[in-house]
Amino acid sequence: DIRCPVHVSDLAAALLELADGSAAGIHHVAGTDALSRHQLGVLIAERDGLDASRLPTGRRADSTTPGPLDIRLDSQAAQRHLRTRLRGAREFLSGAASVRHKG
Repeated sequence: DIRCPVHVSDLAAALLELADGSAAGIHHVAGTDALSRHQLGVLIAERDGLDASRLPTGRRADSTTPGPLDIRLDSQAAQRHLRTRLRGAREFLSGAASVRHKG
């Protein structure tokens, strides 16, 4: 599965901006990194100091689980209307980003 995770604080700020602004139409609000669920799990494990090699690998394409395998959202149109910068998971899950948000 490919997804574009967005940090909840980025999403909340972007939604407030879009609701209060004059931008009309459909706006996709997503992170800038297209990642598999496994890649996301590895990033979370690394951030939390866990052994990422213990995460199971596999492909949903090889299973019977229904649904699209690639859900990438292009947020460029929304980003043009926003002051909030939509960060990718690689950025918001990095050790430096975690320290910044805690302090």
